[in-house]
Amino acid sequence: MTHLLLVAWLVGPAVHAAPEAPASPVAAQLEAATGYPLYPALQKLLEDPVFVESQVALQIVNVRTGEEVFGWNPDLALLPASTTKVITAAAALRNLGPAWRFSTELLRVGEINPEGVLEGDLYIRGNGDPTMVIEKAWKMVQDLQVAGIVEVNGDLIFDDSWFAGSHLIPGWDKPVDVANGPSYYAPIGALNMNFNTVDLVVGPGPRVGEPARVQSGTASKLITIDNQIETVEAGRRPWIRLEREVGKDGASISFKLEGRIASNEPVERYYRAVGKPTAWSMSVWESLLKKEGVKINGKTRVDEAPDNAVVVVELNSQPLSEVLNHTLKYSSNQMAELVLRAVGAQVFGDPASDEKGLKVLQGYLSSLGIPADEYVLRNGSGLTREGLLRPSHLNAVLVDLYHDPLLSPEFQTALSVSGVDGTLRRRFDDDGEVARVRGKTGSLNGVYCLTSYVHASDGETYAFTFLVNDFKRSRPVRALQDAVGSTLLSLEGLTVAGAPSEGGRSAQ
Repeated sequence: MTHLLLVAWLVGPAVHAAPEAPASPVAAQLEAATGYPLYPALQKLLEDPVFVESQVALQIVNVRTGEEVFGWNPDLALLPASTTKVITAAAALRNLGPAWRFSTELLRVGEINPEGVLEGDLYIRGNGDPTMVIEKAWKMVQDLQVAGIVEVNGDLIFDDSWFAGSHLIPGWDKPVDVANGPSYYAPIGALNMNFNTVDLVVGPGPRVGEPARVQSGTASKLITIDNQIETVEAGRRPWIRLEREVGKDGASISFKLEGRIASNEPVERYYRAVGKPTAWSMSVWESLLKKEGVKINGKTRVDEAPDNAVVVVELNSQPLSEVLNHTLKYSSNQMAELVLRAVGAQVFGDPASDEKGLKVLQGYLSSLGIPADEYVLRNGSGLTREGLLRPSHLNAVLVDLYHDPLLSPEFQTALSVSGVDGTLRRRFDDDGEVARVRGKTGSLNGVYCLTSYVHASDGETYAFTFLVNDFKRSRPVRALQDAVGSTLLSLEGLTVAGAPSEGGRSAQ
């Protein structure tokens, strides 16, 4: 009897089936992937460890039919990094138009006497032009003199009333960046100059043993330089340590440079963010006016130009289409943030702010059928760890702009071109791939993203968005993204005309 009971206990589990263990998220996604038309072409790539070791969200959409031909967590919201700029650019084109321009104005209050003296105040008013550089400012000073003003018997007044809010990019407070001021974290304002960065020019001194040549590429009384770099014999390995310290006024900056540079080394430039954009612009304009012989008898201050101020010189930026070209190809955070504010000011009125700009972006995504609770937008550049987007969101933007006959050419031109320029200049550059991918990359520590158009060999164009978070090494992620993109480029015969095929779905 005991034996029989023991046998019954041993065979019991075989008689009563054990409950199945829940499938792993990767296994579930792999099973779901089998239903897509593109699964056979990508099947081998889905074995890559990146899919297991990282958070991956991928969607591929045929832009002609709207069919989702492949998805892997396509509705998973991840950190998008600089791919966010695609949404900012799209909303800007829709609300400002490709021909819209930023402007900077020189205005006068008072009359100009026969000797060229302005009997009143001279105003410099900005509306956020991110392309303003000292060469353009020099041209404006020349035009001021041509207009008859060589002396100002009043104040030099700077009007930065167009801009509201913090000058720092919201959503990014990394302590090392706040302290060191890398060029990608430059502040923003109504008045900008040289991308609000100081370019420190470093070259060897005239003789070995003497200090290196170090100077600011743009004259400003706000900049002080402590040069402790020594010129050494040709062939010795150079090293330079650069420290940046912002003064208590938030505007003045001191740089300390230590190290050595070989006598045969070429000149190098080091870029660091300024403190306050308005103060920086004021100091550069003051130095430039003085250098070009325009005398200012009064004080330099900040105030809003009155309604009766007369525009003497106006300089417009390149059209928005060209501004976006630089913004997207070279991933300029400063440009993206100022474009965002310009959009907000256009729709909701001055002053420009990030809140108004983000409200416009939210309205644009809403027009595509994307609910506000599906994503998080913290700024217009993607320089934040607080943003969240789905591949389906970014692809919806790509599909929307692709089908707009008036805006699609400017939008696609602004994107990086594979093997040619921007952040894709060294990607998809094999024979037969060059210029067939146009897109935007995005990266932060642990974040590597790509959203793009892919012009495939089957005659179709695909919206391809691949977001990866929480990886250990970026090289395998990039290799996987490139492999998927190359597979798309080599497609032949996948086209399914008309409605989405079984297993696919329409893009949002």
